[in-house]
Amino acid sequence: MLTPVTRASEADPIVVAVVGAGFVARGLVHRLARRASMAAPLVVNRRPGTAARILELAGYEVDAIVRSDDPAVLAEAVTQGRPAVASDAAILPEVRGIDVVVEATGAMEHGTRVLLDALGRGRHVVSMNAEVDALLGHHLDAVAAANGATYSIADGDQPGVLLRMIDETHALGLEVAVALNCKRNLNTHQNRADSQPFAERDGTSVAMTTAFGDGTKMHIENVVVGNLSGLTPPRIGTPGVRTELARAADDVRTAGVPAGSVHYTLGGDFGGGVLVLASSTDPDVDAPYLRYGKLGDGPWYPLFRPYHLIHMEVPTTIEQVVWGGPPLGRRTPEAVAMCAAVAKRDLSAGEVLDGIGGDACYGVAASRDEGEHLLPVGLAEHATLRRSVGIDRPVTLEDVELDEDALLVDLHRSMP
Repeated sequence: MLTPVTRASEADPIVVAVVGAGFVARGLVHRLARRASMAAPLVVNRRPGTAARILELAGYEVDAIVRSDDPAVLAEAVTQGRPAVASDAAILPEVRGIDVVVEATGAMEHGTRVLLDALGRGRHVVSMNAEVDALLGHHLDAVAAANGATYSIADGDQPGVLLRMIDETHALGLEVAVALNCKRNLNTHQNRADSQPFAERDGTSVAMTTAFGDGTKMHIENVVVGNLSGLTPPRIGTPGVRTELARAADDVRTAGVPAGSVHYTLGGDFGGGVLVLASSTDPDVDAPYLRYGKLGDGPWYPLFRPYHLIHMEVPTTIEQVVWGGPPLGRRTPEAVAMCAAVAKRDLSAGEVLDGIGGDACYGVAASRDEGEHLLPVGLAEHATLRRSVGIDRPVTLEDVELDEDALLVDLHRSMP
């Protein structure tokens, strides 16, 4: 095991290895290049030319970029403060001088291997891979703890922002009634063909765009929040609450969303924001002040953040982790939520499912109890149907044959 770096000073530049070179990684590398606390990054991608290109877009001279899969060569680049590119993430644990690995691929199996390799060798990790965390977060925490490393999801995406807001709510002396992911549009049956023009417009992958549109990404994010806060999703089939900020607290209560939940709104004027509905344990004293603060008459009070800025906020997590702080959220002793696969269309026996952002299934957050016998959407790509499943019906574990040789299947079975 590599002993995690003990930093002599917060003034030392932080050396970041970014794994991935897609939409999010591109923005993150650009931001790291402009953050005074950060050294030139190492970017790892299976297509090294793409990795080099995002370093160039961040402003680094082409001739200054070191390109190698030799750990010694990369370690020398780190020592010299030069930007570098590698194609094989498996060599990262051998590269001396890296302070933290940022997993930004969004890929399930590849991302899992990156996370396990880094944590298993004592590397701190900041993960932008909510998909893996929703499936294996407890296991990753255990690996980190066993190897003296810190594993954290990232600021900037909805789970990280909501977890920060939950901490802020508690710091105010209030309780969290409901944490809400704010979703503009939802089409659970959106397929890849539907997504293609939006992916081309936004420069994102078709799979990612599909997972956004059909709600899978949002539900995965809510599972992450649940397992890092103890909040649980309502029962499968509970619709999102159509509302606007001015009436959100009342509308969510009227809709019957129970206190202690993580859920979502639809439509409205929330933009890219997230919302926590807070309650007071001493309303006789607090209510007049909360009313004076323009938060309404209660008993639930809207604490709203109107934005999440993804890669721009990730350096905050990196600094927190490297400088000895805790990860975001507080992992529950065992998972309280999971993301279940639901048939996007009528599925036939013998069909091989295609996973997150595909044409076969969408994901829905469920409590551990309700989801115990359901197929996690993170395992769908390793599942073959034993029998037909009708549209909008959750896929059970009995409905499928899982590939027992798949890494994700094996790790998930070992979860408490």
